[in-house]
Amino acid sequence: MFLYISYLIFSIYIISIIFFIIGISKIKDNHNSQSDYDDISIIVCVRNGEESVLNILRDLKSQNYNGNLEFIIVDDDSNDNTKKIINNFILDDQRFKYLNTKDYQSDLKHKKKALDYGISKSKYDWLLFTDVDCRLNNDWSLEISKNFNNSNYIIGFSEVEENKTIASKFQHIDFKMLMIANFSSAALGFPLACIGQNQAYSKKLFNQNKGFSKIKNLLQGDDSIFMQLCMKNKNCKVSYSAHKNSYVLAKTHLSWKSLIMQRIRWAGDANIMWRYNKLLYTISLSTFYSNLLFVLLLSSANYYSFFILFFIKYFFEYLLYTLSCKKLNHEINNILFQLWFFLQIPYIIVVGSGSFYASNLKWKGR
Repeated sequence: MFLYISYLIFSIYIISIIFFIIGISKIKDNHNSQSDYDDISIIVCVRNGEESVLNILRDLKSQNYNGNLEFIIVDDDSNDNTKKIINNFILDDQRFKYLNTKDYQSDLKHKKKALDYGISKSKYDWLLFTDVDCRLNNDWSLEISKNFNNSNYIIGFSEVEENKTIASKFQHIDFKMLMIANFSSAALGFPLACIGQNQAYSKKLFNQNKGFSKIKNLLQGDDSIFMQLCMKNKNCKVSYSAHKNSYVLAKTHLSWKSLIMQRIRWAGDANIMWRYNKLLYTISLSTFYSNLLFVLLLSSANYYSFFILFFIKYFFEYLLYTLSCKKLNHEINNILFQLWFFLQIPYIIVVGSGSFYASNLKWKGR
């Protein structure tokens, strides 16, 4: 009985991989000509970001956009030199606005309080978001804005550069697989997830959803769960921005500890995703159990089933990886894929198990 249930769950996981593979062929570059430029409020929340805040400020200042832009930098009660660095930088550019969450009364928790503060002070209807640790192309806001006529919630793409450490090389592949899953599901008409470091939506949609009030106590939730809540609104239309200049370069984690801690915080949303999107919850659950299954099969000395399922998993995940690289015009690195594939099993088990304790984790000293 155990094996039959295990095979069923494993089959669900493989079907989800096939689902993403099919979706890759549907991803299109929505790079259209543009005559009208919507005004945009770009919001960045910062918590103890003295090491990276100057980079994002310079990237924002360098945006090529013919419409009006304002840059709202929300300091989430930093205790380093973040405030001083921001205020010194924005002296000569009136498009920048500095806010500090100490001046905002709200019952929202965590990053959502900072985001809500920034949104409340925004002048324009279009809201575009990124993170302090990210780097932006000069045409980032321009390319994202080209989707505004087609939707009111835009999923952006993020990627990370590999470094010399094994953790960063693993993250490079793993992040790519996560992002391509987001895009392929959206391309098939079933948006499953997005990432807060590169997304946009209209203020009207935000207000119709009553902001973050429904998820105010969650540790995360300001991206994928919020998108799922918005999708219950009949007026919500989700699209994605596939042009390479709209991509965001995210922070590379050099150590396993920092990478795993980040992913555990993210995975905390997956444990309650059944309330918002049962399909995504099912895929997340099948992913965790399918990787755990290999440990269970080895411990029970069921080597035949182990190697059969291992081969099936390898085949479909490699197919997903190679098709993703071709779609993104990235080089296929077989050695790096092998590294990712073999480390993925213990990684998924650790992150999935740790997700139950996500609410207990500290983030940037808090």
